Amino acid sequence: MNNISKPNRRRFVVTSMTMAGGMLLSRQALSSQAAALGNGAAQPAQSADPISQHGASPRLTIHILDSWHGAPATGLQVEFARIENERRQPIRTVIINQNGRADEPLLIGDTYRAGDYELLLHIDSYYRTKGVRLPSPSFLSQVPIRFSVNSAAERLHLPVQFGPWNYSYYRGS
Repeated sequence: MNNISKPNRRRFVVTSMTMAGGMLLSRQALSSQAAALGNGAAQPAQSADPISQHGASPRLTIHILDSWHGAPATGLQVEFARIENERRQPIRTVIINQNGRADEPLLIGDTYRAGDYELLLHIDSYYRTKGVRLPSPSFLSQVPIRFSVNSAAERLHLPVQFGPWNYSYYRGS
């Protein structure tokens, strides 16, 4: 009996061919879309309207993940401040919950205003409480993340990922 007639091998071949065909069709659709834009290059998705999520009122929320452990950053201390005239004006300190979020939005309602803000992540203390053995002094200790809220009419979500040697964040929706 040859390999192609074995049921598992046959299923693998058929699935592979189906996926490859789907990828070719997707590539063709993207090429057609790029040509329709005129210059042949794909353009980033952009929106001029405020971001809303399932009827949620405008607010600022965070979601912080520990990439070293592959889990939410439960217990991480985060200081939140407004930046005015290059000075930090503390708003509050939050402890990240078991879902990787603050229990409440950082800004909502009347407190949600356009301006410059900073999150200060206490990464070294977090890893110390988790029992992670890191060099002393640690590479990252307290990580500031500065960002701007341009419109209090938009819902802004800030996902953050970090490890003992790196961090990244982006504007989510």
